[in-house]
Amino acid sequence: MEFWITRPGWIGLPGRRFALDARGSELMSHVAESSELSGSRSPITLLSRLALMMFLQYFVQGAYLPIASVYVERALGFDSAQIGYFISALAIGPILAPFVLGQIVDRFFSTERVMAFCHLVGGLLMIALFFETRVWPVIILGTAYSVLYVPTMMLSNSLAFRHLRDRDVEFPRIRIFGTLGYIVPAYIIEFWWLRGLQGDQLNHARGFAFALSGIVGIAMAVYCMSLPGTPPEPRHQRKYAPGVVISMLAQRDFLVLIIVSFFIAMAHQFVVAWYSPFVRDILDQAKFGAYEQSISSLGQICELAVLAFLGLLIRRLGYKGTLLLGATAYLARCLLFAAVFYLDPPSTGKLLLAALGQSLHGFCFGCFFAVGYMYVDRIAPPDARGSMQTLYGTFVVALGFFAGGAVSGRVVELLTRQVAGSPVRDWTQVWLSCAALCALCVVALALFFPRRSIDQPQAA
Repeated sequence: MEFWITRPGWIGLPGRRFALDARGSELMSHVAESSELSGSRSPITLLSRLALMMFLQYFVQGAYLPIASVYVERALGFDSAQIGYFISALAIGPILAPFVLGQIVDRFFSTERVMAFCHLVGGLLMIALFFETRVWPVIILGTAYSVLYVPTMMLSNSLAFRHLRDRDVEFPRIRIFGTLGYIVPAYIIEFWWLRGLQGDQLNHARGFAFALSGIVGIAMAVYCMSLPGTPPEPRHQRKYAPGVVISMLAQRDFLVLIIVSFFIAMAHQFVVAWYSPFVRDILDQAKFGAYEQSISSLGQICELAVLAFLGLLIRRLGYKGTLLLGATAYLARCLLFAAVFYLDPPSTGKLLLAALGQSLHGFCFGCFFAVGYMYVDRIAPPDARGSMQTLYGTFVVALGFFAGGAVSGRVVELLTRQVAGSPVRDWTQVWLSCAALCALCVVALALFFPRRSIDQPQAA
């Protein structure tokens, strides 16, 4: 059962209040009046605007990310290490975000204006990526793009949290539209733009994903200017936001969440970088066309169902139980991928195992990362929420993803041999390496993350 502190001596649930006696051992239930509940839900117009924000925010990423590795390998000739560097470049930018961008939105500029600027310039950079074919210019452009795009993921969360009245219930519902936005580009690109293409023509045509991402990013910049005004918090009783954020690391729950999230992010980026080449090898064996992006979207389709019931999961399992479920899903997914070539079933069996593993992405993202953002928002001081979200996002998106891309590139390079001039990868060992990292995260989370919820009262 989840609680949150409402005022000294009281803890509350939606529609109920429970008084604690002096020893904190008795709970007395008092049902709130229905008039108190009448304003507990956000207006439908606000929810619609935030839902469209999430749709466009993740459409931008869903257009290019699932096939970025296959494109740079097969169209631009990147080797395994260079693929890792490129995927890392998409996460390296916002390392200073908690101290720069988070401070800006907490102190100086409205969140929606900062997001508009980032999406506008980021969209132009993505269009430049569409035209560039050289290795290091592509990596540099990817780095510059990440400086601008990745922080907008945390800022969109922060803006939504600022305006929603019932965050636990309403945030998962609007975040569903972000998942829809991530899914839709796969079907536009593969069933329209790439339909019927083969060989080199197919490999080079995948670059359209970058152009589509850039165009939608510019559209998102325009839409950001219509979002609800989200100015900095009032000046009274302000603290230096980065200092407040760093002081929060003294709390065991926040520190453990940051550390485990870093390593889970490495495992997540491992999958982001290598799932498409992995599925492409299976599709080549079966002589199928360009379906790796739509197969990858199965994870986001499952994510829709998970996000729809995420509030219920948190209430039933608590934050620790839900986070643990997400970390375990990462482990199970890697083990299923490893079984594909270890068991060596027929081609259709390989595809089924790969698709089943990818479908676990819904539990991976929803139960770990989405809940992580919600947890951080709950413990953040009101005037430092932007910095708290960007700090958590930096460890999740920037440092963890950067390390995951670089390390995975080296691991895959070590597990690749040349056969008749073509690279052949030991996918079983590749995924078992990632599974070992996930297993450590599951154990660490189970042992060190406190069971007491942030919403429960401190012990007397």
